[in-house]
Amino acid sequence: MMKNPIKIKDIAALANVSAGTVDRVLHNRGDVSEVTRKKVLGIIDELGYKTNIIAKTLALKKKIVFSVLIPSEDEYSSYWKKPLPGIKKAAQEYSKYGVTVNTYLYNLNNKQSFKEKSETLLKEPPDGVVVAPVFKKEALDLVSELKKRNIPYVFLDTNLETETGHIGYIGHDSYQSGKVAAKLIDTRIRNTDNILLINLSANPDNQNHLSQRSAGFRDFFSKKERMGSLLEIDINKLEPKYIKEKMKSIFHSINNIRAIFVTSSKSHIVAKYLYKNDLHHKIVLTGYDLTDQNIEYLNNDTIDYLISQNPETQGFNSVQTLFQAIVLNETPDKNTFLPIDIVIKENLMYC
Repeated sequence: MMKNPIKIKDIAALANVSAGTVDRVLHNRGDVSEVTRKKVLGIIDELGYKTNIIAKTLALKKKIVFSVLIPSEDEYSSYWKKPLPGIKKAAQEYSKYGVTVNTYLYNLNNKQSFKEKSETLLKEPPDGVVVAPVFKKEALDLVSELKKRNIPYVFLDTNLETETGHIGYIGHDSYQSGKVAAKLIDTRIRNTDNILLINLSANPDNQNHLSQRSAGFRDFFSKKERMGSLLEIDINKLEPKYIKEKMKSIFHSINNIRAIFVTSSKSHIVAKYLYKNDLHHKIVLTGYDLTDQNIEYLNNDTIDYLISQNPETQGFNSVQTLFQAIVLNETPDKNTFLPIDIVIKENLMYC
């Protein structure tokens, strides 16, 4: 018998599974094989583990508020509607412990919207915060205020490496995912072919995850002795007419482009141009996320690879991390890196 209080991560270590798997067994949420379930339950019985009754009792007597601050879905990408089911599922599961989850949506193309929603959520004030820190400077301002108030916070989808005060990060290793994208492209083109890296965003300089992906992509090719060029451009206006003229100008001025990497979920914007101009069979196009718009162009062979970020899992795990830290008084993992899943047309049906 362990002398110290037994925690979920202790059971996970003994069972050689993740803390999330143990949590699913404890709450009978499914998605666990019968063999694993029996193994975890056996260890629980052996250790005499009981969920922290004191913490649960306190939670029932005191309202606990978690605030989630993420972008809203916009006309150019449906990505940010995808974490919401995971957040809602976690809210329902933990509501029996007195937890309420409030979700605030800001405009992905307007940093002022981020600031305004930050001010609104702080009025509660919350006991813990999940934030997608897309706007780096504004996110750091929010984090500074959370620290002053001693409010724990979790980063979702985007990590700020210079900010170490968060209790957890849920998402991809953005830098490494950029290297994965580079590897995929490298296997499909010749040494002399040119590669185009496109940041599609109204505020690319302030979006940390895009810069991390770009850095990983560039660093991969920096170690290659290539004759072809790697060119990087920012496209800050997403209106169809502007995109059409911008892409036309790029292909007019740069010859032999055989691969394009789009660092955001807006790959379909480039794909649309390639498809309409009959360039899709000549260029390897790689981007992010299984949005409805991207899936359309994956199915018609315009987009070759999509890197999935498992946004629904991100949403659930971010709230779960706050619950473990604040209600169960456990120390969650500092970084929960989700798998860098590569989706192609042929395996889309299983994703």
